[in-house]
Amino acid sequence: MIYITGDVHSEEMGGWEQETGGQELAAAEQYLQILSRKKLSCTLFVNGICLDKNPEKIKKLLEYDVELGGHTYNNFGKMNIFKSFIFRKYFGAVYGPKFYQRRDILKTKRAFEKMNLKINSWRTHAFASNNTTFKLLSENGVKFVSDFIGNTKPFFDKVWHIPINIPVDQNTVAYGNLCPENRDPFASCTRGRIMPEEWFEIVKKRIEANERKGIDSVLLIHPETMKVLDNFKIFQDIVKFLSKYKTGKICEFKLA
Repeated sequence: MIYITGDVHSEEMGGWEQETGGQELAAAEQYLQILSRKKLSCTLFVNGICLDKNPEKIKKLLEYDVELGGHTYNNFGKMNIFKSFIFRKYFGAVYGPKFYQRRDILKTKRAFEKMNLKINSWRTHAFASNNTTFKLLSENGVKFVSDFIGNTKPFFDKVWHIPINIPVDQNTVAYGNLCPENRDPFASCTRGRIMPEEWFEIVKKRIEANERKGIDSVLLIHPETMKVLDNFKIFQDIVKFLSKYKTGKICEFKLA
């Protein structure tokens, strides 16, 4: 089984990707259109504020074969280096203390409920979660979390954890301001950033190896990154490759 996932952020996050590619909800719709041509499903983890501010655009996304999961309300709001340091040092995660996390999760949950949606799956922005996060999510009805990266098998601890086991686009590919020398600790497949075509070859080999071993593949491919990279050209090639496999949403996960 292939689980295609993507993260969709609000305009408030800013950054050069959004300055280049425009609104992420628009990129998300293009992303889903491409998947729909090959009848592939996916999970998009969306900031709660997107549902509050752009309900009509969210409704457009729901016309496709997609699950919408939670992705914090607005990427921790006005985070700065000092606040990030304090949260990491004293609370073990950028997501901060328990009361802060609870407030953010509940705010995100309410944004989904206003559109008659339930959050079954969750990915914390920047994977900045801890055990407090998982307990709070479980208490609020979330069943699946995809916050880990690596070859760890899915496991249950308060919630079902579905690790990303395929190299992530943003962490691996050289594009825009991200040059080969810009090393990311999550880019486990390389010593530095690589060209998109090389990343795609690694993705194919990893998925083919997983299929031979009977292991589910969990991908994180960002809609905005695919837009900025080459206006979805390589994403169309990826989708064509994935079309020979069965795909599912994170909420449909079943232990093999």
